[in-house]
Amino acid sequence: MNIKLIVALLLLPFMAAAQGSYTIKGKLPALKEAAKVYLVLLKNGAWTEVDSVLVNKGKFQFSGSVEEPQNAILTLKRQNTLAASRQRDSKDFFIENSKISIVGTDSIRTAEVRGSISDTQNRQREALMKPVTAQIVKLQDEYGAKDAQGEYIKSLEERKMAGDSIQKLVAKNKEINWTFAENHLDSFMGLHTFYLSVLDSKFDPAVVEPLFHRFSDELKSSPLGLRTVEKIEVGKRRQTGMKATDFTQNDVNSKPFTLSSLRGKYVLVDFWASWCAPCRAENPFLVKAYNELEGKNFEIVGVSLDYPGSEAAWQGAIENDGLPWIHVSDLKGWKNEVAVMYGINSVPQNLLIDPNGMIIAKNLRGEALSQKLKELIK
Repeated sequence: MNIKLIVALLLLPFMAAAQGSYTIKGKLPALKEAAKVYLVLLKNGAWTEVDSVLVNKGKFQFSGSVEEPQNAILTLKRQNTLAASRQRDSKDFFIENSKISIVGTDSIRTAEVRGSISDTQNRQREALMKPVTAQIVKLQDEYGAKDAQGEYIKSLEERKMAGDSIQKLVAKNKEINWTFAENHLDSFMGLHTFYLSVLDSKFDPAVVEPLFHRFSDELKSSPLGLRTVEKIEVGKRRQTGMKATDFTQNDVNSKPFTLSSLRGKYVLVDFWASWCAPCRAENPFLVKAYNELEGKNFEIVGVSLDYPGSEAAWQGAIENDGLPWIHVSDLKGWKNEVAVMYGINSVPQNLLIDPNGMIIAKNLRGEALSQKLKELIK
């Protein structure tokens, strides 16, 4: 059955059951000057002002409804304070269809949010991650520091050791998010954490999908649940053992190139961009592998996530880095149609496809790339 039809059918009972509204009541008793509060929600990927009210005797109120809990921002603007001298006075939180209170003195920034279960749970999750994230930032600041000449203060060996420590801390935060999701199988925030943090840029569907099926039926059939199903299905397209999804995209000469035209060869599909420093750092290893296998049954297809208007930067990077293989892009940045089709939301990433069009490896880096290719291609 068509995935979109499945999604539509699953959504019907949730839409029928969904009801309710939110009320946000704010109390800032020490605020004496005239002020206005703005409610901003994330709509279609952009922050949008949806309502505003005057503060009356330190009080304000909003009412409305949301389809599901979501990120929101309340911003207080004092009308008698010059814009240039205003400090940002905003509070980000999760809005949901419930009775929410914003309790403070004369500032929204320092006010407390009460009544939103989603917001409370999210702040609990953030509190668990905060000390780990602080360690990551400290290591990045210390070992990424440069002198006046722009040279790293720490040695390469020290920076590599710090990098290993950072990776372990990142893994620890990932474990915190997994455990949080696992302990909140009946809450929106549990599924939200699963969607954003467990389904990260390189998640393994075989590992994460069993956890998704443990969430409540109501959550799985909710709008967020259906987006999660779709994200997992897209992630399967880049898994080893899967048949590579075919695509057509224009090359540097604006001529259409189709992946299946290389059937019968080993093909490395490399997702990169001219603006991506780690991608550019990886290019010498790609060049080495390509040269070692010159004249053999191997090709590379670079899929660039460069942005509109950056064609010169894209082609300049190809020339400067000496990348003699096939290159395609629609210059749509993260909305590159091939990247979206494969669920690519971080670069560099790559997929190794065998002569039969099956994905046999992914995210090969450095010397591991050459070693794997030499094993396969004699």
